[in-house]
Amino acid sequence: MRRVALVPAPTTDVKRVILHACDAGVYVFPSASTEDAGGLGDEWYETVDAALQACREAYGIEDKMWQDVPDPEPGCQHDWIAPVRVRDGVMERREDGEWVPFVARR
Repeated sequence: MRRVALVPAPTTDVKRVILHACDAGVYVFPSASTEDAGGLGDEWYETVDAALQACREAYGIEDKMWQDVPDPEPGCQHDWIAPVRVRDGVMERREDGEWVPFVARR
């Protein structure tokens, strides 16, 4: 399960957050952009409820503000919504079915 939310009134560099729940726990990826541009880092929580509470406290994101997004494809970054991967040290984004190198903007 993966969700994304915009920070309602950013008071820090964080403008958007992706929450990703997987077998290893729940990861929160704060981002400095409202666009799909990867995260500033990550935070780990044991449960979805704990992650949602942390996002309410830190970023003012209420439950109704979250939107579901597809889980990342195998081998792709969890902090991007689009299919993005790192292969041989190069970031690639899939465009029109092809992997294309690109430089991420933060």
